[in-house]
Amino acid sequence: MTSPVSRAAGAAKGLLRRRRAAWPWLDHLVRAGARYLRVHATLMASGVTYYVFLALAPVTLLLVAVAGLVLRGDPLLQDELLDALRDAVPGETGDSLAETVTTAVESATTFGLLGLLGVVFIGLAAMDKLRIGMDIVWRGRADPPEFLADRARDLVSLFGLGVAGTLSIALTAGATSVADQLLGLTEVDEVPGFFLLSRALPIVLAVAGSTLLFLWLLKGVPGTPFGYRQVLPGALFGAVGFEALKLVGSLYLAVIGGNVTASTFGGLVGLIVWINVVCRFWFFTACWTATLPAIEQAQAPVPDGPPAPTPLPEVARVDERAAGPAPGRLALALLGAGALAGVAAGRLLPRLTGRRGDRGRARAVPPGAPPGAGRGPWPPR
Repeated sequence: MTSPVSRAAGAAKGLLRRRRAAWPWLDHLVRAGARYLRVHATLMASGVTYYVFLALAPVTLLLVAVAGLVLRGDPLLQDELLDALRDAVPGETGDSLAETVTTAVESATTFGLLGLLGVVFIGLAAMDKLRIGMDIVWRGRADPPEFLADRARDLVSLFGLGVAGTLSIALTAGATSVADQLLGLTEVDEVPGFFLLSRALPIVLAVAGSTLLFLWLLKGVPGTPFGYRQVLPGALFGAVGFEALKLVGSLYLAVIGGNVTASTFGGLVGLIVWINVVCRFWFFTACWTATLPAIEQAQAPVPDGPPAPTPLPEVARVDERAAGPAPGRLALALLGAGALAGVAAGRLLPRLTGRRGDRGRARAVPPGAPPGAGRGPWPPR
């Protein structure tokens, strides 16, 4: 008798089987999840998370250096920033922050070089883990390691990912600002539905920018043989999910922002968790894209004829001719044996023929002869 747990599990499996047959999108998600588990994508995402979190320090130095170079070229903007810091944080703390900003502006070149070296060094390690993981997702194995070729490929991938991310941010921020200005010039604030349009437009632009990022992530990093049009559905899927994760992250920061302790420790822990969730989603998007019906059909081998016969096992060939004598030696040996046989036969045949003739003559005695008449002396003379 089965237990209630077993019956419930069987019923759940049957329901899932029927729903998968009725809903193709659910079947696709299940197959993508099975591929995600089979390639151990969670472990690979953890490796990428480690290096991405380490890269935050040099990225911060690089941003500070860029801000310092901008402030160095505009002394009026620098004075306004220092005054704003002193007004926001009065007392010795504000003066200390102002001195720190001044030092950062003066050392912007040094900070920029250190940040750039750190971004390249740690970024190459992160791209190496990401590339190996994507290769395993798409092909089931990683390519053989080649140090120089892999570093060059990772550098190109890192540069392309940076360009795609910059274009995504520029498209999201710049296009949203331009759209707001255009809507303000047209004075359509009081038109019904304007509120929905003003809220939906930034989301649409953000999805478009994230699509560029995921196109490079799916096509440029692993070097798949499929075109951008074939991986575009996966890029759209990843862009929508990425925007949802950004929304969840912003809500989390808004929740812990009211408490100083929670914002200090919870912000750091939440950042690590959010980076890990994003890295996992990257790999799941790759699995979802790799299990698209069009891509699976393109990956399946097309038979071009009847199946080839099963090859016979290799059998060691033995040259039997090498074990016997050479043809010339064999002919000479046979010729010599024939000559000896001829000589022997020439000598023995006359003797045997003569003996038989004597015996025949000795036995031929006429009738009525006395006994012993046919016997001659022996041995014959």
